[in-house]
Amino acid sequence: LVSEVLESNGSSSMASVCGSTLSLMDAGVPIKAPVAGIAMGLVTQGEHYTILTDIQGMEDALGDMDFK
Repeated sequence: LVSEVLESNGSSSMASVCGSTLSLMDAGVPIKAPVAGIAMGLVTQGEHYTILTDIQGMEDALGDMDFK
Protein backbone atom coordinates (compact mmCIF):
# COMPACT_ATOMS: atom_id res chain seq x y z
CA LEU A 1 0.00 0.00 0.00
CA VAL A 2 1.41 3.40 -1.01
CA SER A 3 0.01 6.75 0.17
CA GLU A 4 0.74 9.74 -2.03
CA VAL A 5 0.12 13.17 -0.51
CA LEU A 6 -0.89 15.82 -3.04
CA GLU A 7 -1.52 18.64 -0.57
CA SER A 8 -1.21 19.02 3.20
CA ASN A 9 -2.45 21.38 5.89
CA GLY A 10 -1.80 19.20 8.88
CA SER A 11 -0.87 15.65 9.60
CA SER A 12 -0.65 13.80 6.32
CA SER A 13 0.79 10.76 8.11
CA MET A 14 -2.36 10.39 10.22
CA ALA A 15 -4.55 10.83 7.14
CA SER A 16 -2.50 8.08 5.47
CA VAL A 17 -3.17 5.73 8.40
CA CYS A 18 -6.93 6.35 8.24
CA GLY A 19 -7.08 6.16 4.45
CA SER A 20 -5.01 2.98 4.34
CA THR A 21 -7.30 1.26 6.83
CA LEU A 22 -10.36 2.18 4.79
CA SER A 23 -8.66 0.97 1.59
CA LEU A 24 -7.76 -2.39 3.11
CA MET A 25 -11.27 -2.86 4.47
CA ASP A 26 -12.80 -1.92 1.10
CA ALA A 27 -10.52 -4.42 -0.66
CA GLY A 28 -11.75 -7.20 1.64
CA VAL A 29 -8.49 -7.67 3.53
CA PRO A 30 -9.34 -9.37 6.84
CA ILE A 31 -8.19 -7.09 9.65
CA LYS A 32 -9.09 -7.55 13.32
CA ALA A 33 -10.27 -3.99 13.85
CA PRO A 34 -10.07 -0.66 12.07
CA VAL A 35 -7.36 1.75 13.16
CA ALA A 36 -7.23 5.53 13.05
CA GLY A 37 -4.67 8.19 13.68
CA ILE A 38 -5.01 11.68 15.06
CA ALA A 39 -2.44 14.44 15.22
CA MET A 40 -1.95 16.01 18.63
CA GLY A 41 0.42 18.70 19.77
CA LEU A 42 1.60 20.59 22.84
CA VAL A 43 1.93 24.36 23.15
CA THR A 44 3.47 25.90 26.26
CA GLN A 45 3.82 29.43 27.56
CA GLY A 46 5.73 29.63 30.81
CA GLU A 47 4.04 27.34 33.36
CA HIS A 48 0.86 26.97 31.27
CA TYR A 49 0.37 24.32 28.62
CA THR A 50 -2.34 23.39 26.15
CA ILE A 51 -2.82 20.10 24.35
CA LEU A 52 -4.24 20.49 20.85
CA THR A 53 -6.04 17.84 18.81
CA ASP A 54 -6.13 17.59 15.02
CA ILE A 55 -3.29 20.08 14.64
CA GLN A 56 -2.73 21.93 11.39
CA GLY A 57 0.54 22.70 9.65
CA MET A 58 1.20 26.00 11.43
CA GLU A 59 0.46 24.47 14.85
CA ASP A 60 2.77 21.58 14.03
CA ALA A 61 5.59 23.92 12.98
CA LEU A 62 5.25 26.43 15.84
CA GLY A 63 4.18 24.08 18.64
CA ASP A 64 6.51 22.72 21.31
CA MET A 65 5.83 19.02 20.72
CA ASP A 66 4.09 16.82 18.16
CA PHE A 67 2.55 13.55 19.41
CA LYS A 68 2.31 10.88 16.72
